[in-house]
Amino acid sequence: MNSNLQKYIDKRLSKLSLHYNRIVSVDFYSNLDNQSSQANKSVELCVNFSGDDVVVDKKSESFEKSLDMAVSYTHLTLPTKA
Repeated sequence: MNSNLQKYIDKRLSKLSLHYNRIVSVDFYSNLDNQSSQANKSVELCVNFSGDDVVVDKKSESFEKSLDMAVSYTHLTLPTKA
């Protein structure tokens, strides 16, 4: 993984804690599938918070786009700060 992608991942994931106060940890997994299609880069987020987990898996043509889709879906799933 190159350093620009790592910085992008760190930046996107750090913003989750600004919106959700009960996050304990976020696990990030990436995978390059051996498929002939362009949408072969998948990202999985496992967000652990206050006794529960949310797992989101998204796939697209770039890791950045997959991460953006996963984070967007996570925003819809987690409760916001009061």
